[in-house]
Amino acid sequence: MTQALTPPVHPQSSLRERANTLLQAQSTGLSIGKDASMALRVLFDLAATPETAHDALALLHELQVHQVELDLQNEELQSSRVDLEAACERQMQLHDASPGAQLVLNAKGVVLECNAQTLAQLRQTKPNVCGKPLSAWLVATDVPRLQAWLNQALGQKEASSLALMLRLPGGIDCPVIAAARANPLDNGILLTWVPAPADLS
Repeated sequence: MTQALTPPVHPQSSLRERANTLLQAQSTGLSIGKDASMALRVLFDLAATPETAHDALALLHELQVHQVELDLQNEELQSSRVDLEAACERQMQLHDASPGAQLVLNAKGVVLECNAQTLAQLRQTKPNVCGKPLSAWLVATDVPRLQAWLNQALGQKEASSLALMLRLPGGIDCPVIAAARANPLDNGILLTWVPAPADLS
């Protein structure tokens, strides 16, 4: 009578099964952090047994290498985050330091974003400007011209210019030369202006 052969069991697979069995028996009710500690303790216990020491040490080495890889990846991510935040801060400083007003408008002419020069020239704070239509700071005759110009800017890649008259607090009128184009990064319009030069004639 021929005896059935038992398939060989891979020592690494057998070790993993034993470790899983021990963990399931010992980790009931433990938190994630305690489960991780328990897993390491089980591996250390298996490493102390001659029959499983070699494979247990190999698994421990794999875990240590993987942990070092994770630590290095985390360091790289943290470094990249610091660099990106620094670059973003620099761009915001340059944006605010621009000698001209810079705004992002939606298709209806509502201000979505603006720089510090915009606020200084309008004599307003950011909450009073963002979310409001730019036409609120124009003389009445320029309001229909503004919307027609913005509609034109949305349909072209090149910037187009227009002379506008700002109506500032206290009834002060301030002529500016504005340029606008479709926002290449998102929907809406990029708009900038500088004060119109004094008439030298």
